[in-house]
Amino acid sequence: MPKFSVILPVKNDNRYLPKALDALIHQTDENFEVVIVDGGSTDGSLDTAAVACEKYVGFYLIKGNFETPFEAMNRGLKSAEGDYVLFLSAKDFITDETIEKLCETIDASEKKPDVVVFRNYLFGEGMLPHFDEYEDKLAPLPEAPKYEYLFLRAFALGNKCYRKAFLENRRLYFDTENPYSDYLFIFRAFLFARHVMGCPNAFHERQILPLQDSRRDTPTKEHLLAFCDMFSEIYSIAAETIAQDSQAPVDGDESYLQEVLYRWICNLYEKFYRYFWLMDDETYALFVEKYQQLMQKLQPEKQKKLNAQYAYIGAPHIFASRHDAEFLCMLALSFPQKEQYAPFLESLYHQTFPFFEIAVRESFSDAVPQQYRSMPNLCVLPDDNFFPAARQRSKSHMLLVVKDGTPLHLDALKELSESHAPMFLRQSVFAKIRKSAQVKMSLKEKGLDI
Repeated sequence: MPKFSVILPVKNDNRYLPKALDALIHQTDENFEVVIVDGGSTDGSLDTAAVACEKYVGFYLIKGNFETPFEAMNRGLKSAEGDYVLFLSAKDFITDETIEKLCETIDASEKKPDVVVFRNYLFGEGMLPHFDEYEDKLAPLPEAPKYEYLFLRAFALGNKCYRKAFLENRRLYFDTENPYSDYLFIFRAFLFARHVMGCPNAFHERQILPLQDSRRDTPTKEHLLAFCDMFSEIYSIAAETIAQDSQAPVDGDESYLQEVLYRWICNLYEKFYRYFWLMDDETYALFVEKYQQLMQKLQPEKQKKLNAQYAYIGAPHIFASRHDAEFLCMLALSFPQKEQYAPFLESLYHQTFPFFEIAVRESFSDAVPQQYRSMPNLCVLPDDNFFPAARQRSKSHMLLVVKDGTPLHLDALKELSESHAPMFLRQSVFAKIRKSAQVKMSLKEKGLDI
């Protein structure tokens, strides 16, 4: 009987799958099985998985027609024979010694941990690769307390393993209807576990994909409702558990429940408010409604904390309407080649700081991707007197002339908004921010860190 079962849902992931399988093939410990669950791939993923299963002992393939990866993971969990299960994505990887280090950590523990957390490395286009700081705070802990605040910031799925008997006893499976059910699964596991421990020497590498490649991260009304439903259930589970443990009714002012509300609002900022322009007016109105309801329940000291963390976008105040937005700057784009516009605009609309205006020359307006042409903050201006016209049109006092089409890293405008440089120096500050990020990313790609 294997110590570990690695459950790998796949559906049209052949672009990433070979690397994910290669990481499993080269594990230094062989005490594991790999359960690949294909949900009906048509891009060659099924063939790639089948070849691996024929070639390597302990690799198994389940074929199906699963609508979501959560259905596939539930199916894989039922078939898993290991003492512990690890859920991976075809887009994510574990380092060669991860299984070995997890086995060593579990075997050395006097208790049988129900959940083991290890380190999570994040990388992707437009971002500086880094370790998740909150998962890193859990990874060294020999035992995490039941109501650990970090549990509400550690919702990555692939850097955690679970004792299968614990999952079965607690009947923990993935909700196949909600696209954020992994958050709920992880929280339930944390809160119901008798023993949660860390493993600092095992590593998971998580690839952050562009927004358009993600199944759930587009800021739609449906996703906003599903996200709030998920966090509402987290709040209910926490309230019920606190009431049981204290044998007293809860009123919402309990420290842990306030932290749940705080993290709920923070996630709304990071998953929806930062995509201010990508929400339609109906979705944004719903966002404002949900946000205001939560803020009414949040204690003043938590509101002050929220204000400090998101001061760069004016939290806890938010704009009542997208048309009321104030802007950091006007970016006047003047690239020599049309093909530079699409990737630059893609990176711009995915910034962590969402308030900006854009001016594009009329002769290059056809290079603007269709989804951005109707954005309220984008204007097309005549080629003649383009820069003076952009300055006159701008609601902001700052005009940035952008002649380099290299896409921005995700925090470029946030860093600019936090700069205390005089207005006349902001153009050079912006250039230095971009150059510094490009140098760091180049060094990271070469395996160097600074």
